[in-house]
Amino acid sequence: MVCPLLQGLGKMRLLWAILGALLVAQCATSEEDKRFRVGDSPRGFIIMGVAESGANTAPDYTMLWRRVDTSAGAFARYDDANKFEPRTHSGDSVRVRGIPGEFAMAEVDPGVYALDSVFAVIRDQNVNYSANGVIVGPQRPTFEVRPGEAVYLGIWELNIVDTTAVGRLWRLDPADMRAALHQANAVVGDARVRETHMSPLPCVPRRLNANSQRQVC
Repeated sequence: MVCPLLQGLGKMRLLWAILGALLVAQCATSEEDKRFRVGDSPRGFIIMGVAESGANTAPDYTMLWRRVDTSAGAFARYDDANKFEPRTHSGDSVRVRGIPGEFAMAEVDPGVYALDSVFAVIRDQNVNYSANGVIVGPQRPTFEVRPGEAVYLGIWELNIVDTTAVGRLWRLDPADMRAALHQANAVVGDARVRETHMSPLPCVPRRLNANSQRQVC
């Protein structure tokens, strides 16, 4: 005859096991819910690779892509809601074995984005040397990301030419996109390869702020 107390303990263990499984499943679902869902989100999602040129690997590079106010034919106001800034040596970027550089991924407000500038910083002990690469233009790389869309813009090579930081598209390969998204597990649904095109956009360079040597449009 089985002791009623032992029966009760067995039932409690079963109950705790079920509750534990439900908690694990809920945690997994919560984690999944943080991923960008193609076709469902009102925002857009950008994937871009950045890699230093073999000739200049020491600097930390930053690309600044800004949203365009298409009604005004000019850049929208400079703020976090209107920009995408992939960086090299970034702690939150995605690296894939066998693919040069690193991948930046971010949700953004949908719209047209254009390359404002490239900025490089070389740290030498206690002194920082910088190189601006603001594109006076007016022609500059441009792309569009629509609501619920995830777009891949390729791997861009960043370099310093003379004293100017520059960026150019190095490779636009769907295989790189698939590898990066598999590594990051950041998107539910299919991302699209998106080519940039050149568009005219005026720019009057200015310092980002009084404490920075960096210039933006």
